[in-house]
This record gives sequence, structure tokens and C-alpha cells, in this order.
Amino acid sequence: MTIPWTPLPYRDDGTAPLREGVPAALETPLREWIHSAVLRHGEEVWRRVAIRCNLVLDTEDGFDEPDIDYPERLAYWAPAEQLLVVTDALLDLMPVAAKVAVPYQQALLAGEATKPGMLLTMGAHLTLLVGEQRIVDRQPLQQLLDDARSCYTVRADGRALVARIDPAAARTLRAAVESAEQPERGSASEHLNEAITKAYALVPDPVKAYSEAIKAVESAAHATMQPNHARATLGTMVTFLPQIAHTLVFNIEGADPQDGVEMVRRMMKLLWDGQTSRHGKRLPTRKETSEEARAAVHLAAVLVQYFSSGAIRRA
Repeated sequence: MTIPWTPLPYRDDGTAPLREGVPAALETPLREWIHSAVLRHGEEVWRRVAIRCNLVLDTEDGFDEPDIDYPERLAYWAPAEQLLVVTDALLDLMPVAAKVAVPYQQALLAGEATKPGMLLTMGAHLTLLVGEQRIVDRQPLQQLLDDARSCYTVRADGRALVARIDPAAARTLRAAVESAEQPERGSASEHLNEAITKAYALVPDPVKAYSEAIKAVESAAHATMQPNHARATLGTMVTFLPQIAHTLVFNIEGADPQDGVEMVRRMMKLLWDGQTSRHGKRLPTRKETSEEARAAVHLAAVLVQYFSSGAIRRA
């Protein structure tokens, strides 16, 4: 996650606001980047982007010259408010770099051994970074977003735009995802990663994000809380916890040895009770907001890390 440049007036306290949408100064450079990227990747890309974004690139009378520049139309006809969506769709279709190992002699004969992007590895092989230019395609875009202080950035895998996350918070979320990569924590890592993705997407899906956050905690806590209950949910765990509280310990005891365990129970209950879209009822079902979903994701990340690291565990 890159950190945008901070304007001088804000540099002392670091509170410069990020900009929503497409700032005026970003519009033309962003259109130029789209045009350049589409030209490089051919007809299949611009056609699919236009369809995905529901953009009509033909004239109203339907009569176009055969050599019309459709990449230019995609870049310069798209309304300003759709440029980020076009960019997001384009990133998903642009190839990403891949590493392949080839025998040293084969690479030498092909003239690849001295090319930029070649990485030496152990043994008689070279690892060639295939499509190095494909990475370069994304670097100018990232630079534009950073300089414009856009609230969006290129996702780590290069395949989409996502909302910026504070770098410290991003590291904490990633650490929680990695900590859950244990067989006894089931699919907690995958659920938490999906929750983060949905919560911080260009077009967030807060309902899905909140649901995945709960699933992440359920998966991470199952082996500790109710290992013999095949259909355990976060709700059953919250209800069951007081019955087994005396068998649980938390790394920080506090004034009372059970203070830490009770804190974890209250965090789990808050996450469970805060989901407003879980069931339908007579009154209209309220969907979670993006703010609620993001808060739930960060709360879930802490709980996942607690269970995965053994901070809360059976005595």
C-alpha cells in the first residue's frame, strides 16, 4: 500500500484529506492512461471493457468508418464519473506478470539471459519475468492516483481498484489473514480476505463483507469454542461461552482472570448482534452500511488473530 504525497500545509499533522471520485486535475491524465493501456492490449480488451461498463462506442446513426479508433472513444467518450469503473474493469482484463523457469542454455540461445527482468536461481535455470511491461502498465496509474491523492489505489494483485486503507491498519489485517492459515482454523483466512476485499472494493458490498467477517471468526473460533458442534455459529458460541469460561484463558488477565475472556465474549457478541441483514422479518430488513462493514472487518480481524495465535485458548 503506497502512501500519497502530503501537501505542505498538512505535512505537520498528516491530516490531508483524500479525494473522492475523479479530481479535475486527474481526469485528462487518467484518460490518457486508459487510451495507452487499451492500445497495448488490443481489441478484445476495449470491447470487453465497453460491454462491462455499458458504454456505446458507435455513433447514433450506426455508420462508422472501418478504421475508427475505438480505444480513443473508450478513453475519451466515457463520462468522467465512470472513469474509475472503466479503469477497474480494464485492470481486471490486463494480463499480470508471471514467472517461468527455463533451462539456462535455452534462455542463452534465445537471447533472454541478458534481458531485464531475468532473475538468477539455484541450479541451471533462469527465472524469466514474463510480461515485465505488464507490470509497468500499472505503475503510471498508481503514480497518478498517488499524486492526485485519490481515495482509491491499485489492489496488491494489480487486478482492481480498491479504497485506500491506512498502511498500519492494512498490515494488521494482512497479519490476521496470515495468522489464520492453519488447518485447525478452517477457512478463516479465506473468509477474512474476502471480507476485506468486499469492504474496500471500488463498489463495496457491505452485506457480503459483514457476512464474511462473521464466517472468519466462526472458522477461527470453532476449534476452541465448540469443536464437537458441527453446525456451530458465532451466535451459539456467544451463548455457550459463559458455560466454558472457566476453561478458557486470555493472555492478559487483568484484575480478574476472567476479564480477558469476557472482553472476547463481548467483542463476539457485538459482531454478531450488529449484523442487521441476517434474517428477514415483518419490518424491512436493513442492510449494513459500508462504515459498519469496515468496522466489522477490523473487529473480526482482531478476533481471528486472538484465536489463531492462541491469545485466547483452553486452559
